[in-house]
Amino acid sequence: MAKFITGEELENAVYNIIWEAEKTLLIVSPYIKLDDYFKRLFDKHSNNPKIHIIIVFGKNEGAISKSLSVADFEYFKKFLNISVVYAPKLHAKYYGNELKGVITSINLYDYSFKHNIEFGVYSEMNLLSAISTSADKEAWNTCMHIAEEHEIVFTKRPVYDKKLFTKNFIKSDILHDVTENFYSGISVRKRSGAVKKLGDFPDEIELGASNPTARPTREEVGTTQGFCIRTGVPIPFNPKRPFIDNAYRSWGQRKFLGTG
Repeated sequence: MAKFITGEELENAVYNIIWEAEKTLLIVSPYIKLDDYFKRLFDKHSNNPKIHIIIVFGKNEGAISKSLSVADFEYFKKFLNISVVYAPKLHAKYYGNELKGVITSINLYDYSFKHNIEFGVYSEMNLLSAISTSADKEAWNTCMHIAEEHEIVFTKRPVYDKKLFTKNFIKSDILHDVTENFYSGISVRKRSGAVKKLGDFPDEIELGASNPTARPTREEVGTTQGFCIRTGVPIPFNPKRPFIDNAYRSWGQRKFLGTG
């Protein structure tokens, strides 16, 4: 049954959702800023490849660090099974695991937990809610849809050595990381050609799995995405010529005249 909560009860609900997650931890918050206490809660899962942590944040397109700092982003990268997704229009907040969730006004932001008046609607999963429609189930499905439909910035997946009836965790591989470009101030729209989504990546990787049978062409491998440093327009990556033609000519003229 859904329950309205606020104050310390709301804070503890969010803390418990993070701490007690066993399979999936879904964090949807436009603004994220972690203090030492939040990190202590997340750290419980730092060596557990079985739990998939999904972080969805948003706002501040072109100045992403205002929504999620580089330092906090780097902190999340240490987890063994994690996806970080950016939804620029996100304003909703939701925290959930496989057993409980809360639809709330509060960001995962240390200041909000210490100083703001916030509230939310909390619910727990049971046998009845699992087979029927509930507000939390709809919230979970909506938030997962948001995660699946927006750009994934970083993803890391566990690698298993699979036997007939068992599988052993071996390591964790980074499958996608556009953090550097993402924090450069280039908008999502100008980077649309390079956008990846959650469904583009497997839930886990099998050690020794066969490689693709089709040989890639040199053209495919050599075409690395870059961006004009003056306009942000997508161009082939070339450190010796990091401009589109018009911007390059403009830069050359300014350099010749001694004004750029």
